[in-house]
Amino acid sequence: MNNIEFTDHISVSDYIELRKAVDFKPLSQRQAETALKNYVFLIVAKIDDKTVGMTRLIFDGAYIAVLVDVIILPEYQGHGIGKTMIEKTLAYLKNNIADGEQVLVMLMSAKDKEGFYEKFGFIQRPDETYGAGMSQWLLK
Repeated sequence: MNNIEFTDHISVSDYIELRKAVDFKPLSQRQAETALKNYVFLIVAKIDDKTVGMTRLIFDGAYIAVLVDVIILPEYQGHGIGKTMIEKTLAYLKNNIADGEQVLVMLMSAKDKEGFYEKFGFIQRPDETYGAGMSQWLLK
């Protein structure tokens, strides 16, 4: 897989299709469009002009960052694409904080993918210091 290109653009339809391919909750067209306008860092992996993965970062500019939409098409997983995207995302954060500052980077791992994130220093919760992460889907 030496023809991987990384870019900072993804179409709404590619975003929706990536989410569908990994069984993430479906988004409406409006939600997808809005999500793709609200991030500080986006990295998209393409092979031969085919979108095969993405990672999006939401950051308050101070100390809280949320890594979302870490998606690699199943047939392209295990080839280092996700690793490269996470490394580039974390490097972006490090380059955008001052010396001596810290940023709390949070994420919600897909089931059974926790080991992937542990390689980058993420910890599973709960542990002896932190309680469990929590989430809720609101439906209107």
